[in-house]
Formats: sequence, C-alpha cells, structure tokens
Amino acid sequence: WIDRSNNRNIEEHYLRAFLKKKQGYEDSLVNRALHELNRVAGDQSRSLYDINKDVYGLLRYGVKVKEGAGDLTKTVWLIDWQHPERNHFVIAEEVTVPAANAKAYTKRPDIVLYVNGIALAVLELKRSTVSVSEGIRQNLDNQKPEFIEPFFTTIQLVMAGNSIKGVRYGTIGTPEKYYLTWKENSTVEDPLVRHLIQLCSKSHLLELIHDFVVFDSGYKKLCRHNQ
Repeated sequence: WIDRSNNRNIEEHYLRAFLKKKQGYEDSLVNRALHELNRVAGDQSRSLYDINKDVYGLLRYGVKVKEGAGDLTKTVWLIDWQHPERNHFVIAEEVTVPAANAKAYTKRPDIVLYVNGIALAVLELKRSTVSVSEGIRQNLDNQKPEFIEPFFTTIQLVMAGNSIKGVRYGTIGTPEKYYLTWKENSTVEDPLVRHLIQLCSKSHLLELIHDFVVFDSGYKKLCRHNQ
C-alpha cells in the first residue's frame, strides 16, 4: 500500500463486509458499531494508552449498540473470537501513513496485519546486517504524537525482526528494553520464520489478543511464552 491514498487503521470496507456477510448484522447495527469504533479510535484528546484501552474493550467485549430509541441493546462482535478462521485476514506491505504534524516525515510501516479491516499488528523488518533494535526504535518513533500515533490506537502487537535474530515483540508504549522474544521449541530453523509462525498464526494471534493483554496503571502488557 505504498502508493495507496488514505491508508487507515480501520479499513471500513473490509470491516463492513465482514459484519454483514459473516456476522449477519443489519445495516443499522453495522453503521452504529462503525460509528462508535471510529469515535473511540479517533479521539485524539486523550493519551494513546487510554484510547487503545477503550478500543481494546470494543474488540474484546464487542460494541454495545441499539437499533433505535427504546430498543434493547445488542452486541456487535468485530472479531469472531470463537472461530478464528472465519475472520478476514490481510497482510499489507509498505503502508504509507501521513504524519500528524504536517512538518514531520510520512511514515511507512513495513508490514501491517489487518483482521476484518482493523490493524492489529505491525512489523518492522531489517536486513540481517541491521540490528533488530533499529526496528524497535523505528516503531517507538512512529508512536510519537508528531508522527503516526493515531494509527496505533487499534494496534495490539508491535514487532521488529530480521533473519538472524528473529522477532522481538511488545505492544504500544513498550520501552525497547522490555521487548520480548517468543521462546518455544520448533523444528523451523530460520528464526524469523519460526517466530512469525509462532506469534502470528491466525488462531494464536487472536488468542494472544483475547486472553493475554493487560492494562496495568498506565502500562499495556503482553505475556511471555511461559505465561
């Protein structure tokens, strides 16, 4: 998506299609759910942590909406947590996102993982001769207010890697020294491929997000493998 205009962390076309065709929701419920998700994710008056926490609540527990005044509240599930394969997965490459500050550089995350049109993970890839730490620092720069902080309001998993060291992962706001390596036995020799299979298989990615995310006194945390 390097030359695609208006790249967003909520691609409504994909999300609307999933909610209607796979989840079977009526247009009125879909419209209200999309409005609420965009309202929460787009509220730039608060910190990234607070916005991300509220977006996570909508992902994890569904969006509570009413078809009309006096109607009962219904839950619109943006992700089918029970059946991972029913969701719509997209890997977008070179996603160009304009900086929030007009004087700042445009940013271009190497890989963005979308589920039902919602950006849930980013990955910065480096050559084998370049330290993974460079990718981590690039992710941290991207989250600064003057760059593309608003894009990270939906992001759950932030990764950097190369073919020698594999992948290190964290989430929004994770300091470099706390980025983790997923340590699990595998017959796959290439560390980059091994870590990506272990972290980002469809069912495991959704399991990590659904069951192993904690918001703790201003810090968002993910689990280690042994946890």
